[in-house]
Amino acid sequence: MNPDERHTKHAAPVMDRRRLLLTLGVGALTTSKRANAQSWLHHLSQSLKGNTVNAYATELFKWDLTFCSYGLDIDPKGQGSVKTLWNDNWFKDTDSNIVANFYTGFGAAWGAGSAGMGGTNPRGSRLPKTFRLTYYDYLEDRFYQVEGELPMRRMYELFKPRTIDKDVEYGRVIPCFNDLRIGVAPLGNVMIWAAGNDQVELQTYHGQVVMQGVTRKRYNDSLPGGTFTLMEDRDTVLLGGRMKPETLERIKAGWVPDPTWYMRTIRVKYPWRHKLTGNVTRMTELESYQGNAEAQTIGAWEMGLYEATTAMRGVPDTAKFWFHDRSGVRHHLWISFSLRERAVSESDLSEVWAAFEKMFPGRSMDDNAYAPSDEDMATVEVNISDDFKTFTASLVKGTTRLPLPVGRTQHFALEPYTHWPGQKTDDIKPEVKRRFLLGPDA
Repeated sequence: MNPDERHTKHAAPVMDRRRLLLTLGVGALTTSKRANAQSWLHHLSQSLKGNTVNAYATELFKWDLTFCSYGLDIDPKGQGSVKTLWNDNWFKDTDSNIVANFYTGFGAAWGAGSAGMGGTNPRGSRLPKTFRLTYYDYLEDRFYQVEGELPMRRMYELFKPRTIDKDVEYGRVIPCFNDLRIGVAPLGNVMIWAAGNDQVELQTYHGQVVMQGVTRKRYNDSLPGGTFTLMEDRDTVLLGGRMKPETLERIKAGWVPDPTWYMRTIRVKYPWRHKLTGNVTRMTELESYQGNAEAQTIGAWEMGLYEATTAMRGVPDTAKFWFHDRSGVRHHLWISFSLRERAVSESDLSEVWAAFEKMFPGRSMDDNAYAPSDEDMATVEVNISDDFKTFTASLVKGTTRLPLPVGRTQHFALEPYTHWPGQKTDDIKPEVKRRFLLGPDA
């Protein structure tokens, strides 16, 4: 057995079991473990209540804001343009104090995140209770305002746990979530995610059209000097997003993307988990990115719980696997389940959705809250050839096996304990090795 496998069967630390269950959104375990999990979650709930009165409202966290918007399915290389108004965008805490101001465009693709101007106090801020977002959508030629409340207790439970960073701060204990991500969909629809190492939907909102009849020029003229204005030539802005001239003509004739794609269609969940087969002895770590823009990271210390946990998930988009082969060598595999883009940086997962719909016919968002049993669960199996040159994927449930597409892949053999090509085992400190095996409490 490779030395970095020896301790992966240890029980997950309490905070990390809590993180995994909260990220899944359900406490649905295998039948033999469900009763214990429910008892454990009840104990955790009582413990949280007793720790600090309204800690979710008063504790400081280091968090920031990122932004994204919808794509154009009729023009996969084109993009619209959405921009906040200059002075009417904020998040407030339970005492109605502003904890974040922001001004931004929404340049990132749906579910991804780009930074804006403003933000939170870098030394830490309370979690917000309310927000206001006021923006102009060039494609629709409309001003919108969205106001709403945020699920503070849910945010607190997500922002509190810690994990281990595999990237910029390699080996350090970091928050699982440190970002509120705002996504603007067509016709005033807005999604907010908790984002960071993982990504989870928090809530959806629907804005109101405001400032009807106000032109961009009239809005600009109403602003004091030295402030951010809107570009007045709408055609120039839209064509600047690499939009085809014929797409612009359809937009000017009244075409608008369908918001139900983002607000309902891609958010339908199914009961499944990942599994590796072929030249594999065990999957040790996982990063799973889903078509509903949620993401889940599983450390070595959490893998046993992941494999024993039932949950509803969006269909698979991409995944990163760390695993050991039959010879005990450690590997990394990145795999995409799409063959093309639907819109800019949005995967076309039509073949994947077709397979899931065939396996689970008639599913809708109304089924997302369902807690599946062991018998309900399917697996997305990725088979790895003996020579690590061929990778295939299937959706499997019982005796039914449906092929899934495999797009781009990237594979590397690794040194023990490492995560990326070029890393050396000897360069990783013993305490970092322990963290990646046993979790942030190690």
